[in-house]
Amino acid sequence: METSSPRTGRPYDHSSDALILATTLDLLAERDYERVTLDEVAARTGKAKTTLYRRWATKEDLVLAAIRAAGRPPEADRLPDLGSLRSDLLAVVDSPWLGGSDRRLAIFKGLASATRGSQRLGDVVRSEVTEPYVDVYRRLLHRAVDRGEVSAAFAASIPVLAEVIPAMSTHRLSTGRGPVRRDFFVSVVDDVVLAALHVPTPVRRRTGGTRPR
Repeated sequence: METSSPRTGRPYDHSSDALILATTLDLLAERDYERVTLDEVAARTGKAKTTLYRRWATKEDLVLAAIRAAGRPPEADRLPDLGSLRSDLLAVVDSPWLGGSDRRLAIFKGLASATRGSQRLGDVVRSEVTEPYVDVYRRLLHRAVDRGEVSAAFAASIPVLAEVIPAMSTHRLSTGRGPVRRDFFVSVVDDVVLAALHVPTPVRRRTGGTRPR
């Protein structure tokens, strides 16, 4: 009976994995996926490039591992409950996940072109990020109906409205129309989602004046 030969060489040391994966996300926050290299990840972490290649055969493998290691948005396990639908929606926007909204958006901007060219990356971003966010918004909207803040007449619109914030964010990032700031999300929440549900929102100070709501 033929037996396999025992592995030779030292076992891989996983103690630096967290540092390497976090550094990969840092680089994605600074530049597009195409300009991220394993050489720079190795240089920033003080690891040999051969060490990285032993663990992740390609840059795509490394980035996929970094996205998966980040986990799901924390709101997917515990919904914010700040007393109003608007506050809860903005709490998701302001989540500290992945270092806060600015770093998170920078990372997703860096990934935008790659997800169009790589089905593997696109699938992971969709399953680990987009779909959990859609589910969070859906649950927040249903809860607002349950507690009477939103009319039950709008319940049928919730599946579509839950996709609005992630979809508009993805569109803005993928078209490269400048940085996506918090004001953009506030506008989407107030002028699209809450407006569609006939939920009153506060007057916001805008460049050139204010608009009553």
